[in-house]
Amino acid sequence: MWIKKAILIFFIFITTLHSNQRDKVTLQLDWLHQFQFAGYYVAKENNYYKHNNLDVEIKEYDYSTNLIDDVLQNQNHYSVGKSSLIIDKMNGKDIVLLAAIFQNSPMVLISLDKSNITKIQDLENRNVMLTPDARSAANITSMIKSTNTKLENINFIRHSFKLKDLVNGNTDAMGCFLSNEPFSLIKQNIKFNIFNPKDYGFDFYGGLLFTSEEELNNNPQRVKSFYDATIKGWAYAFENIEETAQLIFDKYNTQNKTLEALIYEGKILKKLSSYEKGYLGNLDSKKIDEIKRLYSLLGFSSKQNFKSDKLIFNKNKYLFNNQEKEFLKNTPISLISTINKIPFSFKKDLKIEGIEADLWHLINKKLNKNYPIIDKIDTNNKLKTKVYLEFNYSINIENKKNPLLTKPLNKVSMAIATKNNKNFILDLSVLKDKKIAILENSLFYLNIKASYPNLEFIEVKNIKESFHLLKEDKVFGVIDNILSLSYEIIKNDYNNIKVTNTLPYDLEIRLKSKKEDYILIDILNKIIEQIPQKEKDMISQKYQLLLYKHTNDYSWIYKYLLPLIILLLIIMFTNAKMRHEIKKRKIAERALKEYANKDSLTKVFNRRKIEILLSRQIKLSKKNEGTFSIIFFDIDNFKSINDEFGHERGDKVLITISDLVSKNIREFDYIGRWGGEEFIVILPNTKDTQAFDIAKKLKELILNTDFKIQRQLTYSFGITQYKIDDKKIELVKRADEAMYFVKNNGKNAVKIN
Repeated sequence: MWIKKAILIFFIFITTLHSNQRDKVTLQLDWLHQFQFAGYYVAKENNYYKHNNLDVEIKEYDYSTNLIDDVLQNQNHYSVGKSSLIIDKMNGKDIVLLAAIFQNSPMVLISLDKSNITKIQDLENRNVMLTPDARSAANITSMIKSTNTKLENINFIRHSFKLKDLVNGNTDAMGCFLSNEPFSLIKQNIKFNIFNPKDYGFDFYGGLLFTSEEELNNNPQRVKSFYDATIKGWAYAFENIEETAQLIFDKYNTQNKTLEALIYEGKILKKLSSYEKGYLGNLDSKKIDEIKRLYSLLGFSSKQNFKSDKLIFNKNKYLFNNQEKEFLKNTPISLISTINKIPFSFKKDLKIEGIEADLWHLINKKLNKNYPIIDKIDTNNKLKTKVYLEFNYSINIENKKNPLLTKPLNKVSMAIATKNNKNFILDLSVLKDKKIAILENSLFYLNIKASYPNLEFIEVKNIKESFHLLKEDKVFGVIDNILSLSYEIIKNDYNNIKVTNTLPYDLEIRLKSKKEDYILIDILNKIIEQIPQKEKDMISQKYQLLLYKHTNDYSWIYKYLLPLIILLLIIMFTNAKMRHEIKKRKIAERALKEYANKDSLTKVFNRRKIEILLSRQIKLSKKNEGTFSIIFFDIDNFKSINDEFGHERGDKVLITISDLVSKNIREFDYIGRWGGEEFIVILPNTKDTQAFDIAKKLKELILNTDFKIQRQLTYSFGITQYKIDDKKIELVKRADEAMYFVKNNGKNAVKIN
């Protein structure tokens, strides 16, 4: 017996010893400790790295640090850098980008109000503090050049990284971080101006986490573990900004920042990360292509011989272990669905639709598979696989670890429905001795019954039965998920029933497997973690049929107004024919005018009408000694849209852009199609600087519009202002030249000529 005990103790000792041998790795920051690196601190302090078998040392920046070389020479395993890393890759450095923590760079240019620098052109013959690394400041210099301001006319001085030099007038403008220096200026009640390269079309990444190709090739799982823990750390940091700021204040505050300053920094960086949109850490090869092209235009490198997706860490490639990969390779899988649960699963035109189908298609997309979904009634005939899944619905208070259930794919709020004459219910505890219908044999029923002992719960077999009881006033209300309640109200046109309030419980949607297929649950959990919340929310919103109905007795209308309505109808009828003829004539006249002035495709003004309006505006400006501006803009790479998606889709893009701009300019402005994909906007009583702001807003609006072509469209804008004795042709030519300058210098920007 003692021998067995000795062996057991030895085994435990060896296992414990092995578990304590974590991989020691180093992370090099590219600046001093601050909220800019919060996610790394959280991952370390909350043991996310430790749980992934990593012992991470975080190294603060000093001026002797060479971020690239230290990683390539294995002095540091991981590091943080800027978009200039793309230049290093273009120049042959073997690096891999793991994540972009900030989707928009925090680097901006700041001037004080007292300097009278209100636009980029005002920087000429002024002192501007900028980092000596031209590559890191490329977004700032690109912004300056895009306004036709010559860099040689600006006196660039070495950056002191001291805000007091700007305050004391030692420099007129300086490169700063949007998350840092503005806070100090606000606290000092100093007014300032921000020039953000993003507003000029130069949208760079910030906080790029990277490693070497050698590290990835030799230790792929370690890279994946480091990445996972880091992203988890950043998610926690952005969800708990005050707590994270306190952590930095207590343990990582080498700059002696105030807690308030750290919290401010966290809130700004959260916005720049696009965390709320589900883009934390996202790297887009198309955006890298654009940055790469801009760096080439600026002369930083003539080499572009790498594909952008080769620079990006493909986390899905290392998502599954060998056993899981083998399982997916050799195992046919099916989803079994019970198709009588609208809106969760139902048949439409012999096709299974609903929330379940949409979530299943999303999983298939992430797995790059096409696993079928089968009606449970037909499983005996159609199910050819032994491995199958079903959806499972449970309430969050029931959630205990179950190896046969995945993590939640989505959640739906529980709610209560009552008659319309019942008040809004803030808390179920106020409904003393009321009868509530609830589905029988559910764990939720057992839990909620214990939480509200003063309520009398009536168990029902299905939602139809519960609504029957409610309709007959046999229960006060019905509890179920909000989508099912809403659908039942709509389907049966229950005008006197409403969803009164949601409850502090969620119906969690999970997938369930058989006991022997537990490996499938591990696979699906990894996939579920990769699905952005935004994609899940889109599915929920698709089926949001929430209906709050309110009815009143309107019979008095018929009793008192009906005779009057009949009398009015008789009077109207006597004049109908005459009105009809007049209307027909007006419609015909309007149609002819429309045909003469409007573009047949986009329905904005055509070139003929725009030329007339330009002539009229010139005449008015001469007469009243006023001015106006025009915006000339063009869709970048429009030919490729027609080539790739077809002319019909290209036409829809033109229609969408015309409608979008029309709705977002002033009532007295004019938009017209000049030709092809070119448009002109006429802005009466508007200076070119005002037109520049309008164009920037339009550019941002268009950039964030989904044109249903699986790519982000960009636009080049040229602006000019009317000058005394300008001819129409001269005016258009100047705007056209400004627009083409943008096209030849990176596109997706605005320029004044």
